[in-house]
Amino acid sequence: MNSYLIKGTSLSLIDRKIDELIKNEKFTEALVTTYDLEEDSILLLMEDADTISFLTPNKVIIGRNFSNNILSSDVISVLNKYLDNPNSNVLLIFTANNLDTRKKIVKELISKLTIINIENSVKELINSNLSDYEVENKVKNLLEEYYQNDIERLINEITKLKIAFLDTKKITYYDAVNLLVKPLNNNDNLVFDLVKYIATKDKKEALITYNELLKYNIESYTLIGLLESQYRLLYQVKILYNKGVSSKEIATILDVHPFRVKKTLELIRFYTLKEVRKFLKRLADIDYKIKSGIYDNNNIIELLILNL
Repeated sequence: MNSYLIKGTSLSLIDRKIDELIKNEKFTEALVTTYDLEEDSILLLMEDADTISFLTPNKVIIGRNFSNNILSSDVISVLNKYLDNPNSNVLLIFTANNLDTRKKIVKELISKLTIINIENSVKELINSNLSDYEVENKVKNLLEEYYQNDIERLINEITKLKIAFLDTKKITYYDAVNLLVKPLNNNDNLVFDLVKYIATKDKKEALITYNELLKYNIESYTLIGLLESQYRLLYQVKILYNKGVSSKEIATILDVHPFRVKKTLELIRFYTLKEVRKFLKRLADIDYKIKSGIYDNNNIIELLILNL
């Protein structure tokens, strides 16, 4: 049966599972269409699933954010009718992170889909993603400590480590401490605010925000890394936005959370691409001089702000 429901909260893990299903079901050459069911009509999706494709023999249809809110009696009737006699040329995949299946009518509907639960533990994710690397146990403990509540960032940081040590395939605790970005828990907005105040040359608010960040005992080189990461994202988002790509598509292309894209889009009007490149170069130079001992680690961010 080519009809699936993937349940989970991690966008990265869900996307990996979708890619795996497309490959395993031999739909790699198929036309892929994605619907966001919070915005798009599920009835339109089902009409697409029931329609013969003239471009390619097979189709992959993905319905994201499948939830109880869209399951009216009419929708359930249409879904049941299709799932009782699905189109063999269609790979239908729904994704959900908040679905209540206690109602009998919903439970009966869901039983006609192949359910896949994405519930990997943090330890399992770390071990599976680093299985072909020689990794000190303290590295794995550090990854779990930093990102246990943020699966998206965990996967991104593991990928960063793997790329950095692709040649040796060995990762030490020293390597991880120097490369991984220590999370700010629920206060990542402070970094966005700092970028915004730097962009608008609001030195007063930038210094206030910087002093807020100091409460997290973040080293200056770590904060420089956070700023570099945000400015690189700003650069990529601005290029895609200028090409007319929607925020939803940008999040998918860059594999970042839609909220980060939304916040970054608030900043693009303050910069030209040339200005972003120039600031990234400046941050890279500061980072090098901090690690080389040329710059004082204690007040470099203040000087950066005061010299805007």
